[in-house]
Amino acid sequence: MRDKQKLDKLRGVHIAFNTPFDRSGDVNPEATRKLARLYQQAGIDGLYVCGSTGEGFALDVDERKRVLDAVVEEVGDEITVIAHIGAVATRHAIELALHAASLHVDGVSAVPRVYYPISEAEIEQHWLSIIESTDLPFIIYNIPGTTGYNLSLELFEKMVAHEKVYGIKNTTMNAYQILQFRRAAGPDFVIFNGPDEQYLAGRLMGADGGIGGSYGVMPELFVKMEGAIRDQDYSRARQIQEAVDDVIPRMYGLASFCGAAKAIIKIRFTDIGTPRPPQSALTESEGGTARQITDLIGRYIESF
Repeated sequence: MRDKQKLDKLRGVHIAFNTPFDRSGDVNPEATRKLARLYQQAGIDGLYVCGSTGEGFALDVDERKRVLDAVVEEVGDEITVIAHIGAVATRHAIELALHAASLHVDGVSAVPRVYYPISEAEIEQHWLSIIESTDLPFIIYNIPGTTGYNLSLELFEKMVAHEKVYGIKNTTMNAYQILQFRRAAGPDFVIFNGPDEQYLAGRLMGADGGIGGSYGVMPELFVKMEGAIRDQDYSRARQIQEAVDDVIPRMYGLASFCGAAKAIIKIRFTDIGTPRPPQSALTESEGGTARQITDLIGRYIESF
């Protein structure tokens, strides 16, 4: 049986944390701690570290450990921390899982595969090897847009049977899939909505919260939207979702989403550098657009 306290701690608004780099392009622990603290002060429920938004696959194993170390040192006792430990090689994922366990984080999460088109049976064994390596809650990460694999209901039901599997982050635009997962897993299982553009839809279809990359540039709006949902003020929640959905396409219109996010975070919170190549930093002209987006976010925050 899953621990209710652990389940409850996983619910809510979790920022997919952007990894801060210094001017040399190396992991910046000081900026990591500062940004984690600023997010904690913004009222979010937790941080998801070294996932897609965090450029986890552009970091080596030791760098990923350093990022998680800094986050846990700063806010690990105050908010939920989930470590994404997905890797090409199972042994690297296990090494990262063991490190996360030594820090007593609230959970670990992993994509099913990276680069290699392994079979569903191999995906199951990959996840089971990670799960068996620690006693931490495990969160499945279903993101077919980058892995090329969309979790089947059959494998999902197998995974749910393991009591250490506490949840799933589902990053597809198919909100019905969230309902399918909820029906299969029952209430004592955490489902995170993945696509930021449908946070409200995901919550209404059975998600317990969300993990998202755009949360980091406008955490206040997602906190406000979650509050409106809990108050069953769905009209207000929809208005906030519409505001979020005005911002996100503008970010995607720039050189890279990660570059846009880091530029806006620099304006709003603190300097966390630029993305690690091959992802692009913004050009000077795009920097002006990022400032316009930042102003728009500020107006929306004030309006709600």
